[in-house]
Amino acid sequence: MEVEPHRLQESIEEAHEEFEKRGEERVPTWLRYVGVSAALFAVIAAIAALRSGALINEATIDQIKASDKWNEYQVSRQKEHLYTIALDEMTDRGSKNVVRMRSYQAQVAKETAKETPLAAEARTLEDESAGEVRRHHAFEYAVALLQVAIALGAVAALARFKPAWFVSMAAGITGVIIFAWGFAL
Repeated sequence: MEVEPHRLQESIEEAHEEFEKRGEERVPTWLRYVGVSAALFAVIAAIAALRSGALINEATIDQIKASDKWNEYQVSRQKEHLYTIALDEMTDRGSKNVVRMRSYQAQVAKETAKETPLAAEARTLEDESAGEVRRHHAFEYAVALLQVAIALGAVAALARFKPAWFVSMAAGITGVIIFAWGFAL
């Protein structure tokens, strides 16, 4: 999503020219603040868009890392299973190769010991990824509301319709609040 405050500035300049053409000397004071509010909203929207993009990238990386950990977990489970089958087969045949049987038992214990930490690490990475996605959405909503505020500010300036600017300010302030909330999540 792109925020283009220069278009709003052009619209305001056109409105000023229109005023001058009609012979109106004084530009309403509130109209001067439309551009200022739009510029502030554009700056905050740009920061929110950057943060949103960074968060979704971090979430994707954490999800990939979690998948890798789950793959390691599955490999460890498969190894444990294979060593257990080999050990059971040797036991069933009445094998006297104690060294190999102990080796298999050690491998089963080693692989079993890996499983719990790998699963815990994978879950932690998944939780981090989910948190980053939640924060990403907050910044996305902030960007959307700030863009609405900028567009309504342009409409207010062009139409000289002050209530539209009030709605613009409400949308913008809500966007700023959600922007701040995104950092608190």
